[in-house]
Formats: sequence, structure tokens, C-alpha cells
Amino acid sequence: MNASLVIMSVLFFSSAIMCFVMALAWKHFGRQRHVLLWSVAYGVAVLRSVVSTGGILLKSPLLLIIATACVILSASLVAFGARQRTGRAVRIGPFLVGGGLALVGAAIAHSYPDLRVLQRAIPSCYAGVMMAVAANAIWPRGRPFRAPELAFFSALVLFTLFLSGLIGIAIGFGAEDAEAGAHLFRTFLAIGLPSIYVATGVTAILLVAGDLATQLRQLVSNDQLTGLLNRRGIDEAGARAIANARRHGRNIAAVICDMDSFKAVNDGHGHIVGDAALRAFSRVLLSAVRQEDICARFGGDEFCVLLLDASEQDAADVMERVRSGIELLAIDRMEPGSISASFGITSLQVGDSSLDDLIARADRALYQSKQGGRNRVTVWRDTGFAPEPALV
Repeated sequence: MNASLVIMSVLFFSSAIMCFVMALAWKHFGRQRHVLLWSVAYGVAVLRSVVSTGGILLKSPLLLIIATACVILSASLVAFGARQRTGRAVRIGPFLVGGGLALVGAAIAHSYPDLRVLQRAIPSCYAGVMMAVAANAIWPRGRPFRAPELAFFSALVLFTLFLSGLIGIAIGFGAEDAEAGAHLFRTFLAIGLPSIYVATGVTAILLVAGDLATQLRQLVSNDQLTGLLNRRGIDEAGARAIANARRHGRNIAAVICDMDSFKAVNDGHGHIVGDAALRAFSRVLLSAVRQEDICARFGGDEFCVLLLDASEQDAADVMERVRSGIELLAIDRMEPGSISASFGITSLQVGDSSLDDLIARADRALYQSKQGGRNRVTVWRDTGFAPEPALV
């Protein structure tokens, strides 16, 4: 049997399975656009396998040109989906220009037997560029790879290298060695493409499943209103942070804060405005801390912040900026300065056995802020049974 037909058969069935699985994932797991794009990409690959088979059997240049168009479209959709997944802009114009030029070049190559080398090189080159674009989009910014991301990224890089090898073979033989070059090209294609193609599809499915698992963990550990961690989330993150601080001899500053007279905001302006105030409060917190610091909403208007490798004074300086920023907030139907907040700060002590110990001290410091007139930052001091507030 013709090796090209064997390849097309493998690609047909693997693409059909991937298309079906991706379509199910899109329908039942949040209807995410990038999953739909990948499903369509595999659907186009199914069409490409059918058209390529017809072109090979019928020796039809037109069908082979249509198959090339399917390669270009399918590869573009993979890159579109990868960028959609990470929230990056998808600019159709450059893809249309690049894909159009590739298709025109391939069509011209199919019209002239002397350009048969370009028939193979042009679609491989375009697909390789798209796989590289997709790999670049999958690369996480500001955090390490998750395992499914690394698997899919590795498959895309391997696919890019494989296509680069195909291009090298396609253009590496002159006209006098065209038949030998074509034979080597087909052999390399038959050996590598089915397994790499399947690996890319399987890792893409693993990535979709991994993203779903991450979303489920976030639903359990994150506050849905503000996007910060909830109490369960910070208990888990705090335990890890404390263990790491003990292991490396570093400090942690803990902050408990809440909005002053938040009940009056809800009663006077309604819960929608109150929710907007909570979201604005959380944004001010996040903008003031570092990426490695931990922010959570305990519930109501109470928040907790863990500043890693920071002293009490460091935390006090940061929270003073937060306090000043909150005073400038302009919430719907509320004048700037209508909202203020109080803060209590402590740091990791030798006898602390859990996050609860830090929270208890920071909570007492917060109480001192409230007793001292609100809208202030207080660092906890161990001054006996009835401590005087230490205001910063």
C-alpha cells in the first residue's frame, strides 16, 4: 500500500477522535473558545486527510492545493486557540496575509513540476511557524509550567522541529536528486508524523483536562466575588508559606484588615455598591503587594494578607499605602473618601504552630486600630493583658 495513504489513514482516524473529544470538552466544560477552535482545527484536519487521499489517488493538483489550504487553516486554528487560551490578542490580518501567501506559493508550485520541492516545503514551513506561535503562547508568564502545559508545549516544540526537518529535506536536494529527496521526505514523514501528530493531540486533551482541574481547584479555594483566596485557600497557602519560612529561616508578616463601617455602606447604598467596594478594596490590596505575597478574603469585609520574607515594618509601610489608596477610591454613588479601612499586623514568632496563631495576633492589632479611631495601621505588641495600641 502507498505510504502516503497509510499516513492519511492514521491522520484521518486520529484527527476524527481528537475533533470529537475536543467538541465534547467544549460542550460540557464551559464552552471555552480555544477548545472549540482546536476542535475545528482537528475537523479541518479530517477534511484534509480525505482530500489528500483523493488527490493522491486521482493525481489531482486541485485536490492537493485544497489539502494544502486545509493544512494552513488547521495550523492557524491551533495557534489561534493557544493565544485565546492565555488571553492574548488574535490579530487575523497577519494570519490571513501569511496563510494567503503560503497558499498562493503552494498553488504556483503545484502548477510547475520543476517547483515540486516547494509543494512540500511551503505548507511545512507555514505549519512550523504556527506551531512555534502556539508554543510561545502556551509558555506561562510569571509562573512555572504546570505538567499538562509542559507536555503540550513539548509536543508543539517537537512538532516544530520535525517540520523544520521536513523543510530541510525538501529543499536539500537539487533537481538531479529530486527522486531521492522525495523518497527521503516520504520516509521521514511516515516515520515521524503520525506519532508526533497523535502526541500533540493527546497532550492538547491533557491540557484541557488540566485547565479544568485548575478551575475546579480555584472554585474551591477562591472567593468568587473578589478573585482572592478564600479561608480554605489561605489556610493551605499559609501552611506551605510558614513551612517554607521555617525551613529557610525567613520571616512572614500577617495582616488582618477590614473596611470601616461597611454595614453602613450596604445599608445606605445597597449590596451592589457594597460588592463593588469589596472588589475595589481587593484591587488596591493586590496592586500594593508583590506577586509572591498571598491575599485572601475571609468573608464579609475582612481580608488577610501574608507578606513573605517581610518584617512588620515592611508590612506597615505597604498597608499604609493601601490605606491611603482606599481613601481615594470613587465607588458608584459614593464620594471619594467615603470608604476607609483599618489594619492589624504581626509577624511569625518562634512559638507559632499554625497560621491561626498569626491571625489571632493580627486580629488583636486590628481591634486596637478600631479602638484607636479606625482608618489606621497598628502593629501588634506583646505588652501584657491590656495592650496599648501601637499606631503606625
